[in-house]
Amino acid sequence: MRKTISILVWLVILATAFGAAAYFWLHFVYLPQQIEIPNQLKTAVEFEIKSGEGIATIAQNLEKAGVVNSAWVLESYLKQENLDSKVEAGYFRFEAGETIAEVAQEIQHGGVKQIAFTVLEGWNANEIDAKLVSLGLIQQNDFALFVREGGSTFGNRPEDFSVNRPVTDLEGYLFPATYMLDPKNFSVDDLVAQMLTAMDKNLKLAGYDAATSKRSLHQILTMASLVELEERSEANRPIVADILWRRLDAGWQLGVDATLFYVLGHKENLTQADLASDNPYNTRINRGLPPTPICAPSLSAIKAALNPEANDYWYYLHDTKTGEAYFAKTLEEHNANKNQYIQQD
Repeated sequence: MRKTISILVWLVILATAFGAAAYFWLHFVYLPQQIEIPNQLKTAVEFEIKSGEGIATIAQNLEKAGVVNSAWVLESYLKQENLDSKVEAGYFRFEAGETIAEVAQEIQHGGVKQIAFTVLEGWNANEIDAKLVSLGLIQQNDFALFVREGGSTFGNRPEDFSVNRPVTDLEGYLFPATYMLDPKNFSVDDLVAQMLTAMDKNLKLAGYDAATSKRSLHQILTMASLVELEERSEANRPIVADILWRRLDAGWQLGVDATLFYVLGHKENLTQADLASDNPYNTRINRGLPPTPICAPSLSAIKAALNPEANDYWYYLHDTKTGEAYFAKTLEEHNANKNQYIQQD
């Protein structure tokens, strides 16, 4: 019995000594080393710390976002420095190459009070402008004129994808998404730069390669903008894209009424005078694509423009009651679809 107790005592002593040594090594050797190792981010990350979130959750989320290399190291460092109770909620922007020590200091001071600004798929510059005006961020036309004049420090350098366009106008080159904005330091230039960067990223996701593409970027984004407004169904978009590309290649008028809505201010109904109007966006009378894209195309529409689905149709229309698309190979079939699915006034 005494021998057993003696062994247990020694085991306890050894375990305590080992635990103390491990604690010392972790907190006074390993931890100081790890907090100074830069993260591996390649670009800055926007991050939100929500009110009520605990240190463990925050640390884990920061690790998932790539802002810190180890949630455990960040949490341990905050506790060791008595900073765990000083972390504040808010929106933060973390740069590539920051260390855990730097991140720990930044989250002590509260994030920038930002607002979420959503650009819907299919919006054009005027619609984005109106939303920014409603939020009190700009005066009317500040954004629209900036876009039409090809502004932004991003997009004006030779290496930027957005200079690959035959016109100054940036319409169609701005990706629709949700952006975090700082109302106190809002800049149209900064927002446009973010949207151009997002478009660049999504073009890559869609598989666009300037070196191998048979179509120019401007043609692709213009076609994507037409598909965006012409067809809501993701499944039908590649079919519509193929019809429009073939019409273009065959020298047909595209006959896309969305281009007229764009130039005329998105009227609900087109009159005979509208349909006969002499402007370069009237694809009822002019052959070829309109001069610019007509909206911010989604990733779905871009993919459709890049990868049209081969088919034998030349015409399409939508049921005025259900919105369902109907395709036709001949004008006779198309007219029959009109009689059946287009409600006459």
